[in-house]
Amino acid sequence: MTAKIPVRERLLRAGEHLFAREGIDRVRIRDLNAMADVRNDSAVHYYFGSREGLLDAIVVRHMADVSAGIDHFVARLDVDREPSEATLRDAIAALAVPLGEKLLDERGRDFVQIMAEVYDRRGGLPDAQYAPSSAVAKDLVRRSMPGMSDELREERIRLTTNFIVSAMASWARAYGSGEPPALDHETFVVNLIEMSTVAGLAPMPVTGPAGAAAGPG
Repeated sequence: MTAKIPVRERLLRAGEHLFAREGIDRVRIRDLNAMADVRNDSAVHYYFGSREGLLDAIVVRHMADVSAGIDHFVARLDVDREPSEATLRDAIAALAVPLGEKLLDERGRDFVQIMAEVYDRRGGLPDAQYAPSSAVAKDLVRRSMPGMSDELREERIRLTTNFIVSAMASWARAYGSGEPPALDHETFVVNLIEMSTVAGLAPMPVTGPAGAAAGPG
């Protein structure tokens, strides 16, 4: 019975479900209350301050797990390693595997879908707030991508992060659609890490794409 589950927890679960499926800017308070079986119209404001506060509470809850996973990986990283493909792969894995663990249950899959929209619309999350040790892994990523400008390096990190989160959200949606994803969870995450590693080290072409101008001539 829902009465045995605290109201705050019911609202969190309703938020996960609806934010993942309707979008973080389209969920209405009355729909949250209805799904949570809450009759008090001010319950969301009482427990979370606002709809945005509910979203933040969901992020904080799940990112605590992700952050702990990153801590575990970072503790095993040799941050003084020489730049190499293997070093970059391990640093990316430290960031990707803990988030990938969220794909193993329904609430986690909802969270990953929410995160993809947060990254797409709001430019990601402040690492220092939600997963402090991710800064260590990202620094190792940077040092493992020598021979390029700081601007290009940061852009690749940004795009790689967005790619990983978006790909995981796509896997989560496929899982929930009734049509299983093409790859099992472990293979999917490993493949994602490999693709991100190769992308991070991809050389810049001397000329532009076929049919496109390489730049001012």
